[in-house]
Amino acid sequence: MNASQLAKRFILFLLSVPVIFSCTKDLSEIGLDLVSPDELIKLGYSDTISISAFSVQEDSVRTYNLSYALIGQMNDPVFGKTTADWYTQIRMAKEPTYFGDTPVFDSAFLILPYLSAYGDTLSNMTLKVYELSESIIDSVHNYSNHTLTYNENVPLGELTFTPRPTDSAYYSGSTQAPAIRIPLNSAFALKVLHADTSNLTTNTEFLEYFKGIAVIASPQEGANSGAIIKMKIVAGSSKIEMYYHNETDTSTYNFGINTDCKRFNHYGHEDYQSASPMLTQQLEGDTMLGGQFLFMQAMGGIRVKIKFPFLNNWDDAQKVVIHDAQLILTNGSTSSTFTAPNQLALYPVADDGTLYPFQLPDADQGSAYFDGYYNSTGGTYRFRLARYVQQILNGSQKNNGLFLIIPSASIVSDRLVLNGVQSPQSALKLYIKYTVVN
Repeated sequence: MNASQLAKRFILFLLSVPVIFSCTKDLSEIGLDLVSPDELIKLGYSDTISISAFSVQEDSVRTYNLSYALIGQMNDPVFGKTTADWYTQIRMAKEPTYFGDTPVFDSAFLILPYLSAYGDTLSNMTLKVYELSESIIDSVHNYSNHTLTYNENVPLGELTFTPRPTDSAYYSGSTQAPAIRIPLNSAFALKVLHADTSNLTTNTEFLEYFKGIAVIASPQEGANSGAIIKMKIVAGSSKIEMYYHNETDTSTYNFGINTDCKRFNHYGHEDYQSASPMLTQQLEGDTMLGGQFLFMQAMGGIRVKIKFPFLNNWDDAQKVVIHDAQLILTNGSTSSTFTAPNQLALYPVADDGTLYPFQLPDADQGSAYFDGYYNSTGGTYRFRLARYVQQILNGSQKNNGLFLIIPSASIVSDRLVLNGVQSPQSALKLYIKYTVVN
């Protein structure tokens, strides 16, 4: 078999077979069954590809009308202060609604099922509910960098609690899925029970009268404190449940929070002013600091830009076929409070420097092949990039670099510190196996 035939067979193999690797740092033997013992001697290996990597701040993420909501505040010793505020409409259960003559308020609760908590879950957190002063507009309030005004002087309710998202809740006479129940006060009752009947005719009129609520976490004191909880917005379970009586009856009335309600999250990072100096200096343009540590945060926070500046010239002296290319990243700051994301994602950088929203050629083979999952034993993430590297060498892929992100960043509050390219412990590297062809 001549070199040309061998190269063609390797390329066909790479384009048609997704191979599953079984070890994080031992590179795969992809394609070795196609190589004769004599050719195997010529197999090349490199782990010295030049890499430039640094953290960059994101602008925002889309949070409009999501099925999940993040609420809370945490003080991270590395990333500083992060807040998650939630704004939503509530809707009447019936059109029109009538509470009877001289209705009297008994009690009310904002009920929100929740799934998880991130951060310090051992200390208390306080959530407060306020009435919105302005309406949610779907053409304006789409992204996490927007906010709304609310009546801070008259809270509608509050709850101080310790997050326990795995504990069931008991209310309405039965055991329910984990949920927080924020008691609402008479200020809410005065607003809805004594509304003019014209404001309770339809939901359109009601939303003009009562624009919605904001759920805000009170500030936390001290480093390494606070948490962000993740809510599941479920029709029938996410609601305001109000108990009242009138001259003839005692009743329960539910205001729904469902798919018909406009809602969005605001995420704040205070421009990382209270973050670690190494992080802030990197975001301010000192990209050389990325050689030591790389920082990532969801919620419209931080992503990592990775570049292989000399990869285009790597095979100038000889033509190569790439059998395997693995990018290995290592958790540089393991923490039981701020746990590592289960998965990371890689996307190409577009010509204008933004994230190109189409996946890499290796990702087309599926997540089991492309990987990106966290290996808790070694504290590593791995991506397979054989096709991407080969296309750069062939000139069919632009070498603009890659963006490393935390996926589902609109609905998770994860953060991560990775070792940089010059870290003495498990530096960021690209491992390549290849064959030289004539």
